[in-house]
Amino acid sequence: MKRLMLCEEKGRLLDAYVTTTDRQAEAVKSLFEVAAKDNRRAFRKALAHSERARQDAEQARLALHLHSKTHGC
Repeated sequence: MKRLMLCEEKGRLLDAYVTTTDRQAEAVKSLFEVAAKDNRRAFRKALAHSERARQDAEQARLALHLHSKTHGC
């Protein structure tokens, strides 16, 4: 049976990706809750937070992908 081995950097990048996607999920949940209250200012703030979280998660995903591609792990 072949075992999957992760290098230290890939493990760090994977942890960062999991953290950022968790933050993104929380931001979307908050956005949903604010949307139900019909407060435009709070909604815009939550939307901006959600978008920043999405961008952070995307950057983390790309870093993980690039590392895997260049390092071969």
